[in-house]
Amino acid sequence: MTRRSRRSRREPGLIEIAATSDWKVSAGMSAFCALAGGIVIPALFGGSRILASLVILLSPIAWIMAIAFGFISLMRYLKTRPTPASSAARTPSRAEPIARSAPASTAVSPPLSSLDKAFLRCAAEPPATEAVAERPTAWSRELIDRIEWKRFEDLCCEFYRIKGIRAETTRLGADGGVDIRLFQDDSDPQRCTAVVQCKAWNQAVGVRAVRELRGVMAHEKVEKAFFMAPNGFTDDARAFAAENRITLLDGKLFLAMLERLPAEPRQQLLDFATAGDWTTPTCPSCGIKMTARDSKRGGFWGCVSYPKCRGTLPMRAAAT
Repeated sequence: MTRRSRRSRREPGLIEIAATSDWKVSAGMSAFCALAGGIVIPALFGGSRILASLVILLSPIAWIMAIAFGFISLMRYLKTRPTPASSAARTPSRAEPIARSAPASTAVSPPLSSLDKAFLRCAAEPPATEAVAERPTAWSRELIDRIEWKRFEDLCCEFYRIKGIRAETTRLGADGGVDIRLFQDDSDPQRCTAVVQCKAWNQAVGVRAVRELRGVMAHEKVEKAFFMAPNGFTDDARAFAAENRITLLDGKLFLAMLERLPAEPRQQLLDFATAGDWTTPTCPSCGIKMTARDSKRGGFWGCVSYPKCRGTLPMRAAAT
């Protein structure tokens, strides 16, 4: 009884999986339930006088579940669908977590906002060349925290490769809740065996992001997941991860893993992480380096290809 109850706490229910996965998952659940209620159940039990009552009982339940999953699918689709009035002119408030891997902003309808005016004002002049950060000679927590979001994601992927694990990063843009896929099945090299999410945020990752990673595990049918975030996780996020086979790696633990590597691969990763401009954020939309902009609401990172690309990212708060 105890073992069964523990297992039920670890495994998410169908509603939770549908609510945290891509909208196509809940759409598939809805279609399956509709098929069961309209065809499968009547075909199985409708021909028997004894079991005919089960059709009256089970078919309505299947249709109710189909409607519920269909509603969840619609809500997930509308949530992820880009809207023309989204955040080109949006800059983050001080209260919200600043993610260097935030999605790109989209177009703003006329009249021009203060953010568009700032872009146009800066576009008339060549962007100032950012001073490339001095290359450190050893790994440290400060170094890990300074790495821009895309380089941090690539560093995590390269770390797994140096450990002898086949690892592949996802493409720029919406990543579907996963940044890296790991392949460790020798009998089926194309089968993904674990997923990795990277969040180079300036504060602890909450339980919501970890729940979304659990939904990805269910959708991709993998048993293991890793969440890498330099500034750690909240207590709720750690409790949920412990029950759902998700390994959390904060900056302190990642640093220890790097320092345990032999000297040569450790230096190889350091050179990889700090090559070129390793602190200026990469545009999450087009993949080129961004430049510092200013507006009435404060500083932000903007894509140098504006107005062709309207990608923006929040400006990280200065260290205190």
